[in-house]
Amino acid sequence: MNRILIIDDEEGVRESLKFALKDKYKIILSSNGKEGMFFIEKENPDLIILDILLPDIDGISLLKEIKKNYKDIPVIMLTAVSQIKTAVEAMKIGAVDYITKPFDIEELILIIEKTLKTKNLFTQIELLKEEIQTEYPLDTLVYKSETMKKVIEIAEKSILTDAPVLITGPTGVGKELIARYIHEKSSRKNQPFVVVHCAAIPETLFESEIFGYEKGAFTNAYKSKKGKIEIADDGTLFFDEIGEISQNIQVKLLRFLEEKKFSPLGSNELVESNARIISATSKDLKEEIEKGKFRDDLFYRLCVIPIRIPPLKERKEDIIPLVNYYINFYKKRIYSKIKDFSEEVKIAFLNYDWPGNVRELKNIIERIFVLNSEKVIINIEDLPEELKKKTKVF
Repeated sequence: MNRILIIDDEEGVRESLKFALKDKYKIILSSNGKEGMFFIEKENPDLIILDILLPDIDGISLLKEIKKNYKDIPVIMLTAVSQIKTAVEAMKIGAVDYITKPFDIEELILIIEKTLKTKNLFTQIELLKEEIQTEYPLDTLVYKSETMKKVIEIAEKSILTDAPVLITGPTGVGKELIARYIHEKSSRKNQPFVVVHCAAIPETLFESEIFGYEKGAFTNAYKSKKGKIEIADDGTLFFDEIGEISQNIQVKLLRFLEEKKFSPLGSNELVESNARIISATSKDLKEEIEKGKFRDDLFYRLCVIPIRIPPLKERKEDIIPLVNYYINFYKKRIYSKIKDFSEEVKIAFLNYDWPGNVRELKNIIERIFVLNSEKVIINIEDLPEELKKKTKVF
């Protein structure tokens, strides 16, 4: 239940607001600024309703204090009609809205609901950003091998240009991680990073997903929809498993790469997009070209800057740093008593070939944390069967 702090020196106002809101929210009442600050620290409210006139401190000064120390708590100002200019000043300082006395309780309830919904949305966005950063540790890429060092060096050079990048390597090596790294370190970092999972989109829907469509372009197209290219705009468009797209889409994608323009389905108008293209594939595209499944002209457009990420078995030096990273990763995410893996287990991890690469390593460590939450140190007997069977420990 959301907590709302009401700071107003008029008891009648406080009680009427409490009566109107108590069924849906936990209500905390305060009659002055000093007490209000005490309750902010103690109760950590989700929203504050603040009167502009208080007996010990004016509402504007208190608002400044709140925004200085508790900037994420939204504040709605209560004001008399004669204080509208002051209310506008409060909005400039950071109040989300104001309502005049005598107020319409239904109007206030709508403002409260809208404000809390917006706050929850921003909270979800921040949590998602945090989750992405944890999943893709861009500031602390985990590697020790010389081969990965060279991968990062090429990625950093590619940051200085908008040229298309083609990232190759087997499934699970971290191709999307490198693509995100390039985006986040570039001048486009504040623009969208749009992912297209080519293998997951049915061929019949691919064109509309990428290029968008106009209302009436096909059955059930009841309204226009932007495609991924237009959404990416000044950001980065990442094609994961680019080798899976059909010849028809390859032609249209090639045209976009050449002209930076495209036409949504059902439209004759050209739309411009400045999106940078980064692609990834686990296939050998040159082999696909020889088979007639991939256009060579598109390949050369996509592969201006090639980056190959080797499988984990070719860079054993990265295994233990990755193991240690994911141990700490799951310590924070899964309730468990696990503190570490034994040296024998780490040797077992080193001797395994990891056909699923970093993704497999991550998934196995997660499984260990889930199934052995009461253990403090993980030993050989705690490993999954596939790892024990295929691992020779010396």
